[in-house]
Amino acid sequence: MVKRMPRFIPAVVAVCALAMNGCAVRGPFVRVAAESLVLSPGPAAPFLSLAHSPGTLWAVFADPAATTLNVVELTDGPHLPSAAPTPEIIDKIDIVAPLSPSFGEHLLSVGGDRTAVLYLDRETDTKNVLKLATRPLGERQWNLEVLEPAGDPLTLDSDAAGGFDAAWSSGLLSYRSAGGQPVVGPAPLPFKSWGRGSPDGTRGFTAYDTLSSQLFSLRWTGSGYSTQIVPGGSPVQSCLRSSTGRLSVLSWDARARRLLLHQQGTRDGAFSTATVTVCDGTGTATLLPGESDSTFLILFDEVRSLGAGRTISQVSLIAPGSVLGARGSRYRKAILASGDSRINGFAAVRAGDALYVLVSQGDVKLLRVPLSR
Repeated sequence: MVKRMPRFIPAVVAVCALAMNGCAVRGPFVRVAAESLVLSPGPAAPFLSLAHSPGTLWAVFADPAATTLNVVELTDGPHLPSAAPTPEIIDKIDIVAPLSPSFGEHLLSVGGDRTAVLYLDRETDTKNVLKLATRPLGERQWNLEVLEPAGDPLTLDSDAAGGFDAAWSSGLLSYRSAGGQPVVGPAPLPFKSWGRGSPDGTRGFTAYDTLSSQLFSLRWTGSGYSTQIVPGGSPVQSCLRSSTGRLSVLSWDARARRLLLHQQGTRDGAFSTATVTVCDGTGTATLLPGESDSTFLILFDEVRSLGAGRTISQVSLIAPGSVLGARGSRYRKAILASGDSRINGFAAVRAGDALYVLVSQGDVKLLRVPLSR
């Protein structure tokens, strides 16, 4: 059942923030009317994915009760459908409780005429297997391939021929080309990831390395990885590369309680850092394109205190007011989902004049937020 969900926070709540280009985030918060569709009645693992291709949306999430990795395919239209299709099982990815700490870890990519999911499967108490599942669009049968050595998925990209290249971390940085051919290059790069990798949209990605306690921007060059440190980055992060090649990275500083935007001044140049907002309890942050290379949609989960020991968990959106249907270009804030139960995780994708957000909070729901142009 689709519900329209007006989300509103009273004007007396202040936002202490500076966003990009020195533009203050101004209250009162913007009220948005989001449609909501429940895809699964129970919560999912913290790893969720959304992908879009013309006319279609894919949502991938892991069901802890059934220990399966599931996909839901939906038609992209002016409204969400009245009812969700039954989730399809990609694979059973764990044995019995207690579940692996990496349960549900995966990446989703859609390109050309194929869909791919890179994921971890716990086959025994002591053995994880990294698998790549692919299938042609419109078909139901998945082709499964084991990648070695097993490790945490970092990025998954499609090429024009419908192949997928992948990178993952097992203490070393591993790479497989889209053609599936062995890669001949220099000695493997020591790397142990923490948190999710984030694709930059141009076949590169950012990932946090626990061996050096640094956030890296990485790109396979054909003979090895080019690497660049993102100063002040954290494991909770998301990146986006502009049409001119400049990298922007959103990250959450838990100690300072701040969501930060790191931006390159020139291609491959030094980063500047600005505070986007003050927030607590953030486990997922997402940076999406706005109406130009210099504007963004910023999504993050946060935990707010209501006093007397009560808290509320919510998914928040910061964007130019005009995109949210308000006046002006100053950045404004909207609340997309909120409730007493903790946000397990979320994923978001922009598709033209709509923002889609997949949220795990008690259940798994898909939100559709209309955007103004």
